[in-house]
Amino acid sequence: MAKEIIENYSKFFFLSSLIGMVLLSIYLVKSYIVTMVGATLLAYIFYPVYKGIKRKLKNKKLSSLVTTVLVVIIIIIPILFAANALLGESVTFFHKTKNMDLSGFEDKISDHYEGDINLNKYIKENMNKLSLSLARNTSQFVLALPQKILSLFVMLFLMFFLFMEGKGITEKIKSHIPLRAKQKRELSNKFSNVIYASIYGMIVTAFVQGAVAALGFWIFGVESPILWGLVTIVVAILPFVGAALVWLPSAVYMLAIGETFNGLGILFYGMLIISTIDNLIRPSIIGSRAKIHPALVLLGVLGGIELFGFLGIIIGPLILSISTMFMDLYFLEKGKK
Repeated sequence: MAKEIIENYSKFFFLSSLIGMVLLSIYLVKSYIVTMVGATLLAYIFYPVYKGIKRKLKNKKLSSLVTTVLVVIIIIIPILFAANALLGESVTFFHKTKNMDLSGFEDKISDHYEGDINLNKYIKENMNKLSLSLARNTSQFVLALPQKILSLFVMLFLMFFLFMEGKGITEKIKSHIPLRAKQKRELSNKFSNVIYASIYGMIVTAFVQGAVAALGFWIFGVESPILWGLVTIVVAILPFVGAALVWLPSAVYMLAIGETFNGLGILFYGMLIISTIDNLIRPSIIGSRAKIHPALVLLGVLGGIELFGFLGIIIGPLILSISTMFMDLYFLEKGKK
């Protein structure tokens, strides 16, 4: 009896200590959770590249280093250049919008609708509010710049080791999952398909749409094409409307100010090319793999951005998709009993 009490006490002590240390560890790294998730996502995306390089170099550390440098060249450096261009275009767009004269457009609307419409006053008031908000956010960004540089270093450092040890970590986690071998295989396949569909299906398609949209905006004379191309990347992930949230208002605006050729050009370019790309690229990437329900995408993007910031665009839908996958497996196993 005394032996059983001691054994139960030991189990309770060990379990309590384990839970306590896990919670303490999460609290310790909470500032870097988004960084860790970002490193994991990039490691997953570029893992096939790492495997190809490792086959050539026959050295894990050197292959991981080369792949990490490639990520910096392919992802990080273009983002820095895009951010610089975005900053310049945003300032130009802000000043032009603030000084925009829409009196002619107001007269056209007044011909069809009664009442006094003062778009110029409305735009200037909102631009003043936006300028104050941008000033606050810019100062906060500058103050947080050392932390962001540190987070970038941590992300690259973690990614370097994930390339080398990610497969071993994954296998160790799989071996400790308390499921039968068949269930583990089903779980692993579904998990892989959901992640593949989330990352490659949504993100790659959105980036292609954003790049094509930016090109179209530049061709048809839309101000700040890089800015609106980046906005297109974000909204392209949203179901049903997607990229049309950007190119359609742009076309309407160009037509409203008398730029008929450019307005019609953006309209047809958006319908025939930007929005059609989604239907061509996404099925070819995903194929017969798991398809993510549009409702999960919408809720995941909105909730993910609120919780994780920009990375939430990927993490949010991914979390909801994986949760749905676990529920499907649970109900499937329950139905077999």
